[in-house]
Amino acid sequence: MVFGTLFTFPGDHPRSIGILAVAKANNLDLRVVDEPRIPEHLEVSRLGKVPAFHGEDGLKLFECIAIAIHVTLQNDKTTLLGQTKQDYVHILKWMSFFNTEIITPMVEQYLPLTGIRPYNKDTVTTYAKMTQAAVDVVEEHLTKQTFLVGEDLTLADIFCAGIIAFGFQFFYGRSWREANPNVSRWYQDIVNQPMYSAVTRKVELLEEPKLINVAPSEKAETLEMCTDAAPPGEGVSAVE
Repeated sequence: MVFGTLFTFPGDHPRSIGILAVAKANNLDLRVVDEPRIPEHLEVSRLGKVPAFHGEDGLKLFECIAIAIHVTLQNDKTTLLGQTKQDYVHILKWMSFFNTEIITPMVEQYLPLTGIRPYNKDTVTTYAKMTQAAVDVVEEHLTKQTFLVGEDLTLADIFCAGIIAFGFQFFYGRSWREANPNVSRWYQDIVNQPMYSAVTRKVELLEEPKLINVAPSEKAETLEMCTDAAPPGEGVSAVE
């Protein structure tokens, strides 16, 4: 029986990966619609937010963290929400942190480098520094932690790895990984978890960044996999 419909973009959308992974692990049949902003989608989210969810029971949700929690809760015996109430709030903390402090400036760094927005070297540098400052928080936290919360895999790991995968796809070459060994180790551990790898394409680690801070020679094709609410007719948005 179909559990519900997930509206997303084609490919591995950073904010949808964790939702799809947990749904797979919970044996939930999600109907995936990768054509956003169609009337059916806009009935759930008037702003065309991606991802959005419409349950067969009538529940309508937008905001990726709310959807991820709802999908996880369908397993009464889940351990992905932690062992204690403190674990649970720390899981929410890290999901929120990655969803705001990491992916938002990272996408703003990406847009000018692909010609989707006007290029300004100083602006790109500013957003790159904002992203790295947030990643530094995670790097320090993982110095003595295998996982983001507690001693076991949680929803925070699955969701947040999906978010930062965008960086490993475009920006994080070998030298970056050597400078950020804890985040790099954690990321590789999580993306090789069966529930994660079952719903994503394998992304090879970069030797050199695909994108560096130089003006694009021509406007790149819009990669909607990194968006979540680009208004009709526009390219990529980091709005959440």
